[in-house]
Amino acid sequence: MNNQKKKNALIIVLVILSLLLFYYSFQKSSEYDNLQNIFLEEKAELQQDLDEIIKDYTDVIVGKKRLTDRLEIELTKMKVLRDSIKNLKSNNFSLIKKYRRKITSLERENKKLFIQIDSLNGANDALAQENIITSEILQQKDSVNQTLTEKNKELEAKVAIGGIIKTSPVKAVAMKERSSGKLTSTGRSSRTDAFRVNFDLLENPITTAGEKRVYIQIIDENKKVVAAKGKTNLKNGQKIQYTDSLEINYNNNRLSLVSLVLVNRDDIKKGKYVISAFVDGIYSGNTVISLR
Repeated sequence: MNNQKKKNALIIVLVILSLLLFYYSFQKSSEYDNLQNIFLEEKAELQQDLDEIIKDYTDVIVGKKRLTDRLEIELTKMKVLRDSIKNLKSNNFSLIKKYRRKITSLERENKKLFIQIDSLNGANDALAQENIITSEILQQKDSVNQTLTEKNKELEAKVAIGGIIKTSPVKAVAMKERSSGKLTSTGRSSRTDAFRVNFDLLENPITTAGEKRVYIQIIDENKKVVAAKGKTNLKNGQKIQYTDSLEINYNNNRLSLVSLVLVNRDDIKKGKYVISAFVDGIYSGNTVISLR
């Protein structure tokens, strides 16, 4: 009888051990599948980044014949790197990190190269554009100065009856800078190089036309102003920090505004960002974007 009990106990122990071994194997299999998926996602993202860089180089080679040799050498290096990543079969995350650092270094080098290639044309274009803008600003200021004295009395009366300039809903998107200098939208904090903010000043026939100051404020989840440029006082007496400021000439008609705020991607963390607009010293509205 004692032998039978011992056999039964042994069988129970073996069954329990078998169940534990099955559970452990199942857990390990699930963890392996998760790591495999993460590895494949990282690998695909690296290949996509390199494909974008290679496309930028290919586009430049077509239009820059005298620099073809130098660009072809760099292009060959990037294709070799892409093939190395493509043929990476083991789940070696240390290699993934190594390739990520290498691509980041390539993006910095490529940006410098494109700047050198286009420096002369860029400088000429920028100078021409600056002359046009300067001329327009001077004309606007001359016009405003001529009518400023006459409109001072009208300003007080119109503000009293509601001369606030309202705006359309504020829209914002995070942007990343590609090697060519082009900006494209992104939802990732680690890729954010700029915020593009746009909205319209709505028609207001009552308020006084002329130069208006518009402030953009971007705040992270810790209530910290991103890339703060300075401080200003609102008409309600509140003092705020702002991320960007625009001086525009408002003629009582609807006017579209765009603000491009450049930031250091190392300072941008995951979370929600509140982008607010202030027109002529008065809060106008905000929007919220989330970065992963």
